[in-house]
Amino acid sequence: MHVDSKNSDKSTLLVLHPVFALTGVLHTVGGALLPSLASTFGLSDSNSGLLFLLYFAGSSLGALLCRGNYARTMTAGFVAMTACCLGVSVATRPLLPAAFLLLGVSVGVPMSAVNLFAGRSFPERCAPVLTFLNFSWSAGALAAPLLAAQILRHHSYRAAYLLFAVAAVVAALACGLMLKDSPEASRPAGETQKLATISLVVVFAIAAFLQVGVENTTVTWLPTYLLRMAGSGAVLAAASSSLYWVGFLSSRGFSSLLLMRVRPAIVFRIGIIAAIIAAMLLMIASSFALRGVAMVLLGASLAPIYPLVIAGSFAKVRHTSDTRWVLATAGFGGSVLPWIAGWISAQTGSLRMGMLVIPAALLLMVLIQPVSRDSGAPVPQG
Repeated sequence: MHVDSKNSDKSTLLVLHPVFALTGVLHTVGGALLPSLASTFGLSDSNSGLLFLLYFAGSSLGALLCRGNYARTMTAGFVAMTACCLGVSVATRPLLPAAFLLLGVSVGVPMSAVNLFAGRSFPERCAPVLTFLNFSWSAGALAAPLLAAQILRHHSYRAAYLLFAVAAVVAALACGLMLKDSPEASRPAGETQKLATISLVVVFAIAAFLQVGVENTTVTWLPTYLLRMAGSGAVLAAASSSLYWVGFLSSRGFSSLLLMRVRPAIVFRIGIIAAIIAAMLLMIASSFALRGVAMVLLGASLAPIYPLVIAGSFAKVRHTSDTRWVLATAGFGGSVLPWIAGWISAQTGSLRMGMLVIPAALLLMVLIQPVSRDSGAPVPQG
C-alpha cells in the first residue's frame, strides 16, 4: 500500500511539473511576442500596456475561481486556455483587450490550482514540493522568450498561440486522466477556529503581494539599472542581468532538497536577510564584479521565499481554498511595486532610489513573519 502511494505521488508530480511549466511559458511569453503583435495591429505602447494590464488582472481573477476539486479545475482551466489561445490567434484589434483578459483568467486558473492541489496532496512536505514545482514554473518562464524567438524567425505571434493551444489540449488530457484530488488532513476544531481568521489570510496575502512585487520589480528594472550604472550598452546590461536568474533557478532546485531537512521558517528568515543584504549591496556596488555577486545572491535569496509563503498559508488557513485569495493578491503585487519603483525614479531622477522599493518591501516581510515554525504542518480540512 505504501509502495502504491509512492507510485501515485510520482505519477502526480510527473503531471504537475510539465503542466505548471506550461503556465510559466504562457504567463511570460507575451512580452517576447509583443513586437509581432504590435506591428501587426500598429499598437502604441499605451495600447500594449493596456493588454498586459488586462492579462495580469485576469490571471489574478483566475485564482479566485479555484475551489473544490482542483484536478477538475485544472482540467477546465487548460480547456479554457486552449480556447483563449485560439481566440488570441484569430482576434481582430477591437477584440484584443477581451481576448487578453480571458487569456489571463484561463492561465490564472490552472496556475493557482496546481499550487492548491499540491497543498492538498502533499501536506506533510508541502514546502519542498511547492519549491520544486516553482522551479519548473521558472524554467518554463525562462524558456518562453527562447521559444518565442524560434517561432518568430519564420512565423508570427499567431503561430505561437496556435502551438500553445495544442500544448494546452495535451495538458488538459493529462490532468483529466491522471490527477485525482486527495482527502485533506483535519485539525482539532478548536485550533481550526483559532487559526482560520480573516486577519491570517490578510497577513499571507500581504506577504505574497510584497514578494511577487519584489521579484517583478527586480526583473523589470534590473537591466535598466545596470545599463545606467555601468554605461556599457544595452546588450551587456541585459546579458549581465542573467546572473540574477542563474542564482534564482539554482536556488529553487537546491531549496527543494534543503527543505526536506531544514525547517521552512529557518530558510525563510535566512532568505529574507540575505536578500536585503544583496539588494543593498547592489545599490552601493561600484564594480561589475561586486554587482555580479549581488545579482547572484539576490536571485538565490528570493527564489524560495514565495513558495514558502504559499506553503505557510496552506499550513495555517482553515481551508485550502482560502489560499486562492493569497495567490490572487500576489498577482496585483507584481503589477503595483514595479510601478511604484518607476514613479519614485521619475520623481527623484534616480533609479537607485526607485530600486530601494526592494529592500523596503523585504523589511516589511520581516515584520510580518508569515512563515512560522510549523508552516509544514498538515493542511486543515476544507
